[in-house]
Amino acid sequence: MECIREIPGIREVVLLHVVDTISSLKSGAGPGVEIEHVKGLVAQHEQILRNLGLTVQSNVDVMEIAVHEGTIGARILKTAERENVSMIVMGTRGKGLHDLFLGSVSTYVLHHATIPLLLVKSPGTEVAGVPANVPETQPVFSKLLIPTDFSAPAGDLLQFVKEIKEIEEIILVHVIPEEKNNPRLPEYISNATKKIGAIRDELVRAGFSVQDSIRTGYPPEEINLIAGQEHATLIAMSPLGEGWIRELKELFVGSTTYAVVRRADLPVLIVRPAQK
Repeated sequence: MECIREIPGIREVVLLHVVDTISSLKSGAGPGVEIEHVKGLVAQHEQILRNLGLTVQSNVDVMEIAVHEGTIGARILKTAERENVSMIVMGTRGKGLHDLFLGSVSTYVLHHATIPLLLVKSPGTEVAGVPANVPETQPVFSKLLIPTDFSAPAGDLLQFVKEIKEIEEIILVHVIPEEKNNPRLPEYISNATKKIGAIRDELVRAGFSVQDSIRTGYPPEEINLIAGQEHATLIAMSPLGEGWIRELKELFVGSTTYAVVRRADLPVLIVRPAQK
């Protein structure tokens, strides 16, 4: 809820909570009781948004679902399509690998969403290896870290970012997967330096302040490491890429994207390529 006020260009918020009737029956409360409880919580969230100074038109849709109607994630996507929203914003609890591969709601939406998805980890969530060091006073979209593998989907992400004029600084990162004793590593670094320099110059001409970095190592670790070192406020990624869909092929969203989301203590913006 705190993050919502910092989304550039926001005009309307659709608040949604999906009530799983099967789970509520198992708990003994019954769907009717839970729906009334949820309505009260949604009303509180509406007031929170108004207290943040936003002019909010809330379209609250509390739904009952049964097994045959699909997953909670599917209902979220259906509502997003029906309401013609421009972005989905979800919190993540950071439960780790178990959730990523066994059907958590955020993972389902990450895999299937066709519009931008902003995942925000709950404050205080423990993340191994990356300190929570983002100053609270910095807007979420002020300092973006953008990993790139120079693929077409990565290029689509950059075109999306160019439209966000509230960005104060962009950090471009390319990580070369480290291979021990690879004699071609200097060649890879040289080629990557030229490519990332061309992207940097393009963004500078568009009016952005940009710095770039070439790293070697395990991409998810390096991406999160530099995000912490540079005090980035948001990591923006494409879920697809020529260099990152290797181990899992077409079965999942790119493995690097999954790993970054799982490790990051920053909000992560996922932007899929435009539908053609």
